[in-house]
Amino acid sequence: MIDHPHQTSLLHSPFFRPVWLPTVVSTVLLMLSLTLLVGMSWRNLQRLHPVHRHLEQLSSLQQTGLRLEELLVNQLAENPVADTANMQLVRGEIGHILAVDTHLVPATAHNLQTARDALADVNLNRDPRRALIASLTTIRRVIAAEAQAHDVLMNGVRRDTLFEFRIAAAALVALPLLAVAGIFLMRQRIFQPLNELGSLMALLARQDYNPAPMATVEPALKPLFDNYNHLVSRLAELEQQNRAHRRSLENQVHSATQALLEQQRALGNAERLAAVGEVAAGLAHELRNPLAGIQMALNNLRQEIDDRDHTERLSLVINELNRTVSLLNALLGQTRQEAEAVVAVELAPAIDELLTLARYQIGEHIMLQHEIPPGLVCRLPAGRLHQSVLNLILNAAQAIGNQPGTIGVRAELRDNEIRLAVHDDGPGLPAALMQNGIRPFVSGRLGGTGLGLAMVQRFALDVGGRIELSNRKPRGACVTLILPCGGKRG
Repeated sequence: MIDHPHQTSLLHSPFFRPVWLPTVVSTVLLMLSLTLLVGMSWRNLQRLHPVHRHLEQLSSLQQTGLRLEELLVNQLAENPVADTANMQLVRGEIGHILAVDTHLVPATAHNLQTARDALADVNLNRDPRRALIASLTTIRRVIAAEAQAHDVLMNGVRRDTLFEFRIAAAALVALPLLAVAGIFLMRQRIFQPLNELGSLMALLARQDYNPAPMATVEPALKPLFDNYNHLVSRLAELEQQNRAHRRSLENQVHSATQALLEQQRALGNAERLAAVGEVAAGLAHELRNPLAGIQMALNNLRQEIDDRDHTERLSLVINELNRTVSLLNALLGQTRQEAEAVVAVELAPAIDELLTLARYQIGEHIMLQHEIPPGLVCRLPAGRLHQSVLNLILNAAQAIGNQPGTIGVRAELRDNEIRLAVHDDGPGLPAALMQNGIRPFVSGRLGGTGLGLAMVQRFALDVGGRIELSNRKPRGACVTLILPCGGKRG
């Protein structure tokens, strides 16, 4: 018969290694005990059979002795008559006992033959009493010798039976003790470690990846616990990889969500800017004609007035109208994808003229000042630069409000870049603006459009520069335009 591979591997598994040895030992001991008991029972049967036959022989001898005593009693009476038939019967019984041959004493056969021969000579003997006495004496001697031998035999049987009883009692006590010892051994070596392993598996189901302690594990079960520890280690690695992968996916989803929200926000801003652009283009087209009429009327008025102070003021207004018309033309040009031309701008007089114009729009409680080095020239779109700086100045004035304050414009050349800063001593820039940056249509001022700083940032980006926001200590804000000195066409 061919063993199944699964059965062979099962017998050599770590679980069955510590079990089969106690099982085999217990089975062998049980078989030995059963074999011993069967052997002793068979030996007792073999000993009881001759005892039974010997008892039958003793009974026959006693019956024969009784018959001889009766014959002797008859011979001792007055006028005895020889009972030849009974004597022949007794003689036949003695012959039958000799034929059975179950005696224990070796001299019994000779003595029985002597007693039988004595009875055979009764007819030849004139004195039958003497023959009967001799035969009876021999029979009694035989009975005594056989009884003594029977006692010896029974003592032997008794000793053997007692020995067998002790062995059976010892086996009866030893086998349960061996069973208890085997159960205790199995509990200590198998069931207790397996219960601990079951507890560890329960912890493993709750994602507790602690390894099993190996100090108290039986050598036969160490491969099983080693495999469990390898499994726990691998599961811990996979769990860590799963968590890292989940965090990565969460980060990717968060980034994708943020990008989508930013794209939606940018799309909404683009749509609103497009709508504002259409409105601005329409307004620019409609404002150019009345502005041209005002410009012509101011030119005629300047020619008719002889007062120099009034003439200079009218010139400022006419120049501002010219710049406004230029901005309107540039705005209409942007709708046709045409950028403003880059020209050389000397910052000192340009900023001075800008502050003079802003003075008419800002209350007297706000002081205007500038720190522009003379001779500082850069190539930039003059109209957009003028509008951007004006927006920053007006924003600063709106932040100061009705409180006395100061607005300053500072410029310097550093690393071939113009750093043009507009600062004030107002309440400072809002925290949301500092954290989220400049966004169109988002204003921290009540009634604000959120387009002023957005237009300034767009101007800086178009010319290849950037904008920086900061708050001053102890109070105030500062917006710095960092622009390339050579300029860039947008």
